[in-house]
Amino acid sequence: MTKFTLLFALTVAGVSQPVLAEPVPSQPSDKLADEQLNLASEVEAIDFTWSGHRVFAQMIQRGDHQIIAYYDANRQMSIAHRAHQRTPWRYQKVPSFVGWDSHNYVTVDVDEEGYIHVMGNMHNDPLVYFRSTEPWNVRSLKQVDYIIDPERDTNVTYPRFMHDRDGRLIAIYRLGGSGNGRYYYHRYDTATKTWSLMHDGQFFDGEDERGAYYTGPVLGPDGNFHMIWVWRETPSAATNNNLSYVRSPDLVNWEDSNGKPVALPLIRSTGEIVDPVPTFGGMLNGQKKIGFDADERPMISYYKNDANGDTQIMLARKSGKGWTTHQISDWTGSKQFLDRGGSLNVSILVPQDPYVADDGTIRVRVQRDGEEIEFAVDPASNRTVRAGSSKSTPDVIGTFQDNPELVQFVRKAEGTPKESAYDFYLSWEANPPAQDQARGEIPAPATLRLHKIPR
Repeated sequence: MTKFTLLFALTVAGVSQPVLAEPVPSQPSDKLADEQLNLASEVEAIDFTWSGHRVFAQMIQRGDHQIIAYYDANRQMSIAHRAHQRTPWRYQKVPSFVGWDSHNYVTVDVDEEGYIHVMGNMHNDPLVYFRSTEPWNVRSLKQVDYIIDPERDTNVTYPRFMHDRDGRLIAIYRLGGSGNGRYYYHRYDTATKTWSLMHDGQFFDGEDERGAYYTGPVLGPDGNFHMIWVWRETPSAATNNNLSYVRSPDLVNWEDSNGKPVALPLIRSTGEIVDPVPTFGGMLNGQKKIGFDADERPMISYYKNDANGDTQIMLARKSGKGWTTHQISDWTGSKQFLDRGGSLNVSILVPQDPYVADDGTIRVRVQRDGEEIEFAVDPASNRTVRAGSSKSTPDVIGTFQDNPELVQFVRKAEGTPKESAYDFYLSWEANPPAQDQARGEIPAPATLRLHKIPR
């Protein structure tokens, strides 16, 4: 560790009188000794990051390994890895630079053998994909031109990694635009180091008239993978419609909520519709979350407009052979203008899955005009019994905001073991989305921080 590195780490931790230390020899195990650690701090500065607009970073934990994917101050896609909390971070910059599009996040995961996979910086663009040539070696990342076919992987959006029951890596992304997008699932074979389509063709089919925006698949307590989605007719967000649902035991065979097989690709006329919200009905594609009630049945939080045109928070629950939908907010003056394209900065968010609290009530967390609100819903009547303030992230993270003119974004690390005594959060500051248009001024780079928070 250099003097500069130690000085920088102590300064970020809030130490008023930084102390310089002489460099110490590296450990044979590459694991830092206690005297080398800043044990008084629960926050680390990872890097300076781009702050001109919101573009999401991601952190995952796989065993003891931690990986962060983000854009640095020069807009360059960057990946940091460490094998353990007591080993140093290693960084790799790959040849991809973000513009002004908030769709162009970066996502990362690891296959069964420890090879690192990275995708990102795409909104109807050719595939941007990197894979390490050595297990757990971030500095061995190399660009791979395509997953299936170079002529097919040319207009990619919304990349995502997940794992099946056997731990095999799956890549999902959309080909095509918002009004005619087609989603595909691909499974990685570590023996041949190749990808193959999981289904004969596309997963969603908008029939050249619409596209699907999904959440999931999420592995539920019943052992099934659950997915929800909405359809969208045009690039205008106001044309989102028809909240829909499907589930699967294995990500290959799919069925409706009653166990009836559903053929792929999913089209609007064959999907199970939870709430037939019409176009211009106030539903937004990114604001829907799925959770499970005390009987392990799926429930969905989302919003749409009421008869007066105000946006209201809704809770849909599986009931008998169908679904019931319940308005759980009673707001006025809440209508949002959604007849726009690009990445929207909206006033109402549904950032978390609905869940069952210790007292048995169903909790739905939302944000309105920056205020975090939690609704407590009686599971018997599906009526709101109270609404109050809530906190989705620890208060201490807010004390690390450097520039009050920017928005502080916080994302929780994925994959932290259940037995861990800590959760990990990334925080950084940036301008909000502006429909993917360039701004006239660029703020100074922000600090990307990692917060270690006791559970």
